[in-house]
Amino acid sequence: MRDAIKVAVGQAVPDAPWRVMPRRAGFRRRLLNRWPVIFSFLLVVCCFVPRVYANEPARKVVIPFDFASDFDQGRQGRVVGEMIWKKLDRQGGFVIPESMIDVRDTLAANHIWLTADTPLDEVARIVRDDFDGHIAIWGTIERVAGQSWDVYDVKIRCVDFSTQPKPTVVYSVDARTKTVSEIPHVHVKQLLDRLYDRKPMGLAPVDPITEENWRTGPNLIAGGNFEKGAGGAPLGWDSRGGQKREPLGRLVRWEPEKGNPSNHIVRLAFDKALGDTFGVMYYSDFFPVDAGATYRFQCRWRTDGPKAKVFIKCYAAMESDYRPSEAAGHADSTSRGRAPSELQRRECYRSQQNLDGENNTWNTHTEDFTPRHTKFKPRWGRVMLYGYLGAGTVEFDDVVVKQIVPPSPGAGEKQRRHSLESGVTIEQMKENERREPR
Repeated sequence: MRDAIKVAVGQAVPDAPWRVMPRRAGFRRRLLNRWPVIFSFLLVVCCFVPRVYANEPARKVVIPFDFASDFDQGRQGRVVGEMIWKKLDRQGGFVIPESMIDVRDTLAANHIWLTADTPLDEVARIVRDDFDGHIAIWGTIERVAGQSWDVYDVKIRCVDFSTQPKPTVVYSVDARTKTVSEIPHVHVKQLLDRLYDRKPMGLAPVDPITEENWRTGPNLIAGGNFEKGAGGAPLGWDSRGGQKREPLGRLVRWEPEKGNPSNHIVRLAFDKALGDTFGVMYYSDFFPVDAGATYRFQCRWRTDGPKAKVFIKCYAAMESDYRPSEAAGHADSTSRGRAPSELQRRECYRSQQNLDGENNTWNTHTEDFTPRHTKFKPRWGRVMLYGYLGAGTVEFDDVVVKQIVPPSPGAGEKQRRHSLESGVTIEQMKENERREPR
């Protein structure tokens, strides 16, 4: 009976395997009957797939080399070579070495040393014979002798040796940079634009609302033009300046402009010993800021030699055990224990703005910034004018900070994190701490 039931429902009995044989034989018979159709399908696939891959253009092999930089035993040159390799790896489109270590090992094993002045036929031989490549990127970066700051002579070469009848120069430049940041942001960018056959990006379209806010909005620096003041200090600015916070009149001066006594300016004056070490700084008073809003800074400035920078620092209310009045007590060990924490202004955002222009003439600098932090909410800001490097004077005038784009709705509702590298929010960390057994 048990066997009859299993046969009725189509199940095999362990001791009667022949009862399922007709089902297997039927499957084989149907497979053989359909074999011509299956064979035709496989034949079409085998013929079509190679054509699909044949239509895909072959990617060229690009070999980025470390740049030569004798002034620091090749350190800066390796930085540039690594940077170009990473940009090629990120943007894709070419075959590149697995890493710059592979390139360096091959050059070292074959006792090869490339500079921007290496003949093209020699570079072509290296690229083809040692790397089986098509395009080479190489060059030289050297610090300019007699300069006390980041002034470099840069030579970049990019040549495609796979073209006929002669190699194609993709990019070639000999330039002197005023700042080291010009190398990645100007010359390497131009190189990659040429290599990828991209047109340089034009200026972003002007937002009429933003420009209207810039034109009509209030200046957050109360005395940005330095025309009004009291007690020897301009309105809206600190009464002391410099690293040691000394009264105005020596390092930091509020005075009429030379040759134009109706206009008042702030002048930072210092010798080489101070300029090459601490420099001279001067702060504005605090002004309110909104986290996530966009602000525009602008100033006029002039130098007879030293460098100039501007820092816009933004602050949040944070707990701190530091008391300025107790600093002396902590220093001589007379402080009695730890005082309760209180909220103090602490820096949580900084916009560094590098001022670049001709000496002995008024230059105008304009730059936007957006104060934000993953954990804290910036609430106040202040401007720090800074002169450094060498001896001489740096003058500032017409300092302006305006909000040009308000914070987006909900910008302050984002969950706080310790840093941009962390996906764990502050609230999640507190919840985990509450769950831990005591």
